[in-house]
Amino acid sequence: MDLKKAQPPLERQLALLGYELVHLETAREGKDEILRLYIDHLDAETSHRKVTLEDCTAAHEGLLLWLDVEFPDLREKMGVEVSSPGMERPLVKADHFRRFAGRLCRVQTAAPINGQKRFKGWIGPIEGDSITLEEDGVIKTIPVEAIQKARLAPFDEDKTPRPKHLAARLTELPVDDGVETSVAEHEEA
Repeated sequence: MDLKKAQPPLERQLALLGYELVHLETAREGKDEILRLYIDHLDAETSHRKVTLEDCTAAHEGLLLWLDVEFPDLREKMGVEVSSPGMERPLVKADHFRRFAGRLCRVQTAAPINGQKRFKGWIGPIEGDSITLEEDGVIKTIPVEAIQKARLAPFDEDKTPRPKHLAARLTELPVDDGVETSVAEHEEA
């Protein structure tokens, strides 16, 4: 299945159901191939609601008949799973990085940038088509199109030194006070 072609219609259909497609991937589990969709609420930035099992079930059921019409052979070839993005949620779009500014993340690029492919740093502002990360006190700029994979790293936040250079800029950014906490919230506590 060509995920790039399938993604726009899946995004539109999920939006009709009230969900955002955060990430789309295929995976192999034993002999079975799975199409996995990670969803969030369309109003997640303002409502801070968690994706529940009921949400995943509703999205799954809302997609099945539509998939049978739009992609008639899909369910014969692979299973379909709908999941919440979880604590280590994927960061795929520039808006995801914007929403989680001040949080720690891991980024892997397709090709080395200044000799480095793996980064772990605090998310700063988006500048043009690039994200900024503070890694070990150094500000690094990574073009969004160069990112192969990125995820939040919430379990490492307490053991990773806080950003120094981005700290002033991060206080100017809005804080997402949803399920996951931000650096600004840790500092206020």
